[in-house]
Amino acid sequence: MAIIEDIEEEISQNYKINSGVKLDEAYVTGAGDSFAASLVIEGKTNGRFRAVDPYDALSMNIDKPLVIVSISGKPKSNINLARKFKGKTKIYAITANPESELAKLADEVIYLPYRPKRILPGTLSFMMSLSALYDIANVEEDKGYGKEITIEDRAFFVGKGENYGIAYFAYLKLAEIFGWSSNFERLEQFFHSPIFSSRSRQVIIFSSGDEREKEARKLMNVNLTECGGAFCNLRTFLKSLIFTMRIKNWNKIYFLEDKEILNISSAMIY
Repeated sequence: MAIIEDIEEEISQNYKINSGVKLDEAYVTGAGDSFAASLVIEGKTNGRFRAVDPYDALSMNIDKPLVIVSISGKPKSNINLARKFKGKTKIYAITANPESELAKLADEVIYLPYRPKRILPGTLSFMMSLSALYDIANVEEDKGYGKEITIEDRAFFVGKGENYGIAYFAYLKLAEIFGWSSNFERLEQFFHSPIFSSRSRQVIIFSSGDEREKEARKLMNVNLTECGGAFCNLRTFLKSLIFTMRIKNWNKIYFLEDKEILNISSAMIY
């Protein structure tokens, strides 16, 4: 089966997770897609859940529950963090690998029933992670999706609040699938300086309903999604990703093709 169809099949599956956990506040961490999910829940909860990089968090004072998001449960930064704060604060692991060392170090495990047919860039796993975090934080998912967008190389993704995490996720997927260089930024920060690097580039704003998003569309070449929340924008981006892969007849995953960089990446992570 073609890679495009595999990704399509993944994102059509049920992603809803009932965590069985409710927290008022927490630190949330993870790497890659998991850090993107952490940024989303930080924005969604207006900071009740604080996103932290797992490597940076090793030198922090963690004085709230710690939620570690990791599909594989294998990255060493996550394991070292759990080991350091074991017994000092309550640790929750969101993972698809309940036999991992990370899961064994956690006080509670939120299991994600993710079993891919082959190695793919994270899509369904990201949706599951995000669903689990929304459930833990006791916040509602937004509905719907917008019209797909043809994504270009060197795109600039912009998002406010919870949508900043979606902008970061989009940036990750373009690197993994196409090997493309792109950027991501918060709405406010984009207008201060990065906007000057966007003259000849596509700008995709993951809409939150902020009036400045519409004003930006009048001033420059901007694609503005027809959404308001993270899940709508995520679905729109995933539709756009598949749409772009079809247009470009792109049926490969770049990170699996570049073995040299893949080996370096794996050595640093695991």
